[in-house]
Amino acid sequence: MALALATALLAGGCQGGLGPPVNLQVAISSGVGNDEVVRRSLDRLASQIAGEFMRIHPNANLHLRFLPEAELVASVRARGGLGAGPDLLIMRPAPLLTLKQEGLVQPSNLGPEELDPLHIQFLSRFRDGKGYVAVPFLLQPSLACFDRRRVPSSPTNLNQLVELATAGVRVGLPLQLDELLWSGTSFDADRALLRLYRERTAGQPETLSSTEKGQILAWLQWIYRANVQPTLQFMDTPDDLVAGMQAGELDWISCNATAVSQLRRKLGSHLGLALLPGGTKGEKARPMARLLLLSFGRDSNPDQRRMAESFALFVLNDFSQSNLMKRAPGNMPVNGNVIVPVTKSTDLAVMEASLQQSVVPNLREGVGLRRRTEPLRQLIKKTAFGEMDAKEVLAALEQLAVAPEYTTPGTVAGVERPLSPSPAQEPARKP
Repeated sequence: MALALATALLAGGCQGGLGPPVNLQVAISSGVGNDEVVRRSLDRLASQIAGEFMRIHPNANLHLRFLPEAELVASVRARGGLGAGPDLLIMRPAPLLTLKQEGLVQPSNLGPEELDPLHIQFLSRFRDGKGYVAVPFLLQPSLACFDRRRVPSSPTNLNQLVELATAGVRVGLPLQLDELLWSGTSFDADRALLRLYRERTAGQPETLSSTEKGQILAWLQWIYRANVQPTLQFMDTPDDLVAGMQAGELDWISCNATAVSQLRRKLGSHLGLALLPGGTKGEKARPMARLLLLSFGRDSNPDQRRMAESFALFVLNDFSQSNLMKRAPGNMPVNGNVIVPVTKSTDLAVMEASLQQSVVPNLREGVGLRRRTEPLRQLIKKTAFGEMDAKEVLAALEQLAVAPEYTTPGTVAGVERPLSPSPAQEPARKP
């Protein structure tokens, strides 16, 4: 797979034309744990732009390294100690914050002249001084995936979801908190938890108000009551849910859009997609969309930096972003010029609608959830199976938020922003 992706991405460099070979080291985060869906998706992404980029930049030589998200920082740190850190990184926001704080990535030289014509969504969240510590690359929305033979139409609120399970429909939900946070919308628990786990400087802990504590308690109690249904299952990872649906063991799951192609191969036209269920009073679910970023290492020579930035501009241009959306389903463009053909594709229409109501965090928003993935998963599991009551879990969540091993020992200049602004505040796609 690595060889295929190396061939796929083989290019980058000095504005086209022949020249001396330039080697480019690219580190790619392949997701959390054994997130094979994400890894395969990244492989497909690269293969779509291979031919075009190689024709433009025949002198480039890319060396690609796939790493689980948990290993990315340590690998970049070790290589950086030898002055051989990667020139380009493709990753999600969580490891970027640490790499920035340690000086292992640097703001790009790309400025308004190159980036403004692309109308990149959420770019302002990653401003650092006069440059950008990262540039958004692709968005991956969260959806409801279901088998139409068992579920004619997806539920629109949490009550209907539980009613499905009561009627015998096999429902699957993730224990991974950042993937389950949408279910807290009905209680406003999602906003309270995002604020609680917002990355901050050590010694400045967030605290919950009594109202927020009540919101989180109500949500935790819902999780316990939902799991009482024998056909509603909580599973450790999103990949477990996808595997369960592929095996015919689940009829409805929450899923990331990058899994749609995989599920479609198994279910064909029986696969249905919909927005995730919202609240019982008409509140729309606020799932956390996955955001892939492009960032630049500190150890590049001038030719390598130019090549890395040339590659970034290529994958962000209108042509590449449109092709990636069409040929690697589940990956949505950040380029605001790209028109999403929602009238021609029901799948894309659902994905675009999901993004319109999604939370797309900046460096400090949501990162705290990602850094605490495993302890948070265990707390949600204890909630679901009644090993701890809601008040005990709430107390543990508050303690985990201020645990010394998870505090941030510094600040990141220029990336502060109010919590979870609406996508409407960012550059919109052109009509």
